Amino acid sequence: MAGGRSSVGMAGGFGLVDIKTICRMLNERARELAPDLLPNGVRDGGHWKTSNMDDQPSGRYSLQVDLQGAHIGHWHDFGGARPGEEDGDMLDLVRIRRCGGDQKAAIEWAKRFLGIVDGDRGSFERARQEVERRASEREERFQAEIKRKRDGARGLWLHADELPGTPAEAYLRGRSIDLRQLGRAPRALRYRADVSHKELNGGKLPCMLAAIVGLDGTHMGTHRTWISRRPDGSWGKALLQEPKLTLGPSLGGFIQLWRGDGAGKLATIAEGTEIYVSEGIEDGLSVAMGMPDRRVIAAVSLSKVGSLQLPPQAGPIVIIGQNDPYGSKAVDALEREIGKLQARGFKVKIIYPPRTPEKPDGSPAYKDFNEWLCRDPRGFFGRDKNGRAVA
Repeated sequence: MAGGRSSVGMAGGFGLVDIKTICRMLNERARELAPDLLPNGVRDGGHWKTSNMDDQPSGRYSLQVDLQGAHIGHWHDFGGARPGEEDGDMLDLVRIRRCGGDQKAAIEWAKRFLGIVDGDRGSFERARQEVERRASEREERFQAEIKRKRDGARGLWLHADELPGTPAEAYLRGRSIDLRQLGRAPRALRYRADVSHKELNGGKLPCMLAAIVGLDGTHMGTHRTWISRRPDGSWGKALLQEPKLTLGPSLGGFIQLWRGDGAGKLATIAEGTEIYVSEGIEDGLSVAMGMPDRRVIAAVSLSKVGSLQLPPQAGPIVIIGQNDPYGSKAVDALEREIGKLQARGFKVKIIYPPRTPEKPDGSPAYKDFNEWLCRDPRGFFGRDKNGRAVA
C-alpha cells in the first residue's frame, strides 16, 4: 500500500513531507474522492460501492471504499480483483484510476489536489494537524464501537440455546449433517428463535449462531444463519437476500467446528496436526461427517482465509475446496488467499469433491462437499455396509 513509502520533496520551501501524511490527507477526503474516481458507484451507509476497479455499471458490487471510521479511505475488492488491485488507500485508487498505475504521477496529482505544491507552509501544517486530530478521535470512537459490537455479538451467542434438539439441528440434518451420528454437537454452534434481520423491518426469525473466536479463544464476533420452516415441516435457509451475516469483527477469527481426535483449543494442537479449513459451516461439518478424526474450522468467508490466526506448530492447512469454474473470480481469490498462507510459512493442500461424472449441463458432479453428502450419502468419502462414514 502507498502508506508504507517514505517522503517526497515539495516546492515552495515545504522540504520533505512524509507520504503517510499525503495518504492520510487524501483518505480524509474519501467522501469527495470516491464518487469522483468511481462515478458509477453507489453510497451504501458508510461505504462507496461499485462493481470492480473498472467501475462498470452493475447490479453487483464487489469493491467498497470506507467513507468513515478508523479505515476511512481504504478499499477492498471482495470479488476476485486483478493482481495488485485487491485493496489499498486513496493514493492507490488515484494511481490506478487516474494515473494509469504510475505512482510518481499519483503523488504529483495528490500534491496538486491537496494544495501542497503552491500553497503556503502554514496552511499545510494547519491542515495536517487537523487531519491528525480527527484521525486520533476517530480511532478512539472506532475502538469503542468495536468493543460494543464484540460485546453485542458475544451476548447474542451467550443468550442462545445449545444446539441439540433445536430447529438449527434440524436445519443441519436437512443438509444431511447428522450430529447424532457424529456423537456430539460443536460447542461453537447455538440456536435462538428470535433474531432480527435488516430485511425484516424489525421482524425476527429463528437463527443458527456460530461463535467466531481468535486463536487465544477471545469471542470476536457471531455468525448468523437465519432459518425458516418449509411447508413440508423441514427447516431450510430463510428466504432472504442475505440469509447469512456476521455481527462484530471476524478478520483473523474462525469458527471451531470439529476437534477430531484432538482436544482443547486450536492453539494447543499437537505438532504437525493438519487443520481443515472450509469457507462455510455446512461444508466444514460435511467433511467432519466423512472424516470425523480431523480438525475442522470455518473461515467465515473466502476472502479471510489468508488472514486466519493459526498456530505455528500446525501441519499442512487443508483447504476444503469447491468446484468453481476454472478462471472464475472465486478460483482467483482462493489462489490469492493460499498465497498469503504460504507467505506466512504454512504448507497448503486442497481437497475437492468429485467433478465426474459431469451433470448433463457439463457442470461438475458436485459443487461442494455438502452437495456431495446430500446427493450421495453412501458414496461420500466411502461408507461401510451400514452407511457409516469410513475415514
